[in-house]
Amino acid sequence: MDNMTPVANRSQFHDPGDALEGSSGDASDPGASDDDFGFVLSVRPNANAKFRHPPPELIHRLWQIFVENIDPLTKVVHVPTLRPAIQKAASDTDKIPRSFEALIFAIYSTAIMSLSDDECKQSFDDHRGALLSRYISATKAALSRAKFMETTNFVVLQALVLHILSVRTINEPLAVWSLTGVAIRIAQSMGFERDGEVLGVPPFEAEMRRRVWWVLKNHDFRTAELCGLPKLRDLDMGAESMKGPTNVNDDQLYPGMPSLTAETNKVTDAVFVAPLYEFQSFAGRCIARFRQQGKTPSQWELHGLRSHKAEEDPAIKEIEELIETKYLRYCDPSQPLHLLTMLQLRVALNVIRFLANHPRRWASLEQTPLSERHRIWDVSVKILEQQNMMQSNSQLKQFAWQASYFLQWQVFIHVLDTLKTDPLKADADKAWKLIGNTYENNPITLFDTKKPVHVAVGNLCLKAYSAREVASRNEAIYLPPTPEFIFQLRQQRQVAKAKKGARDATSSQAVSQSREIARDISSRSQASANYTVDTERPLPIQHISTSPPPPYTGATEGDSFWSLNGLDDSQASSLNDMMNLDTDFMLAQDYNMDGNTAQPNTWEQWDTWLGLPARI
Repeated sequence: MDNMTPVANRSQFHDPGDALEGSSGDASDPGASDDDFGFVLSVRPNANAKFRHPPPELIHRLWQIFVENIDPLTKVVHVPTLRPAIQKAASDTDKIPRSFEALIFAIYSTAIMSLSDDECKQSFDDHRGALLSRYISATKAALSRAKFMETTNFVVLQALVLHILSVRTINEPLAVWSLTGVAIRIAQSMGFERDGEVLGVPPFEAEMRRRVWWVLKNHDFRTAELCGLPKLRDLDMGAESMKGPTNVNDDQLYPGMPSLTAETNKVTDAVFVAPLYEFQSFAGRCIARFRQQGKTPSQWELHGLRSHKAEEDPAIKEIEELIETKYLRYCDPSQPLHLLTMLQLRVALNVIRFLANHPRRWASLEQTPLSERHRIWDVSVKILEQQNMMQSNSQLKQFAWQASYFLQWQVFIHVLDTLKTDPLKADADKAWKLIGNTYENNPITLFDTKKPVHVAVGNLCLKAYSAREVASRNEAIYLPPTPEFIFQLRQQRQVAKAKKGARDATSSQAVSQSREIARDISSRSQASANYTVDTERPLPIQHISTSPPPPYTGATEGDSFWSLNGLDDSQASSLNDMMNLDTDFMLAQDYNMDGNTAQPNTWEQWDTWLGLPARI
């Protein structure tokens, strides 16, 4: 191919309706060679194994779940165009091209991901975990067969994007962020950084490129945030940059259309995805201002938009007015997708307010002016309330999978920190109920004690509740029964303390025995030295440590070469040990207000907790 060919023209954009018309060489073949990058997806050596598709009736069921639960919040595929291809694939799964097979397995995965275990048992007579593992493995193998790392095929990119969504709550955020980076690089190689209108691609393709690109970018921003990194570090909103998804219905889009339909102010199929671009555009304007002020990316904080005494920045009022007039006013809360959109947009607006008034602007909560405390507290409680509604409202059950990934950790931490400092606030009861609901809706934050941030937040929660108990006793105020999540958090720490005590006792006994052995050897050696008949001086007794010996590392004298040249694995191991902190030790500490004198964590420390991986 000519090297001067425009980047965008290297993209193979296939009409999904014709996706099954590929050559026989593209057909799914268990003997077809994988690319050399299966390890990126953690594909096992048996990636060439043929994964079985479910029966046709279950394929149609999975497709329908995808259409109802996944598509409205992603718009990664065009349902009207893809539907005939799904029907054809279900009728003969032996002749599905490799690129399309990756997409259809990714559709299975995301469909299962959106269901509860009970729903999976009812619809598929199997556990959610087993089904999800099966289809994620099949998707990985199919992506590897489709040579995803060197692809310019739009269908393969769509499959990779859906795969990332299906594993984002299973894999570590850093791994998901890295894989998202791979998808972004693939999209960039296909010219996605520039809008289709600029590149002269057909209107339908231009719109689909916008949808896929902004799903990727929004996911990239969020995943970076979960890694403790600045979320908007890679945001370019230049004149030729990719525009946002058009607010039109899917039936107004079709391959071969002569031009894009004009955007409407009415609620459309794209009502959830289209407004998200407005927030990225707002962030782009803020970053442009930061750059004009000479700030580096590490200084791109929204609370820099206002001084300590200034009123809300006009840019914040501008984005709120745009969202209200262009989208929110047309939403009908009786419609599930509309209600979710309303809640999501209001959470997004309140998060902007939280960041603009972030408590990190002040040295400590105690030093924060009272007016600032009230402002940030009210916003924080609203965010928790709206997030809980997205996860617990029965109308929104089909979309609950989305909300859990966007738990606002900093908001949650600030509410707990405030309750620890001021345990008898007027609306403390409401706040504690929201905290309990958050734990109930996100049980992984309670039960996954391998993640440092989960343990650190749990410790803060116990400090805050202990302060509540102490203050209630001192003021003779009735306190409702202790919530179940507090019992569970305390029980975790009691178990950890018991284990730590047992380990300490074992270690103490080992040290005592080691000392006895050392004294015995020393006395016998001294006696031997006193009665020796050799005329030479007795050999000195080597120092015997009374500490347990360090674990054997397998090192030899030759290993010094690796160490001197910075190539010693033990150095990386030490770094991993620092990163993978002993969460059992964290759990075993005392977190009551009577005896704990530890200094409170700073926001910089919380940023670090958030970015630490789970301890293996």
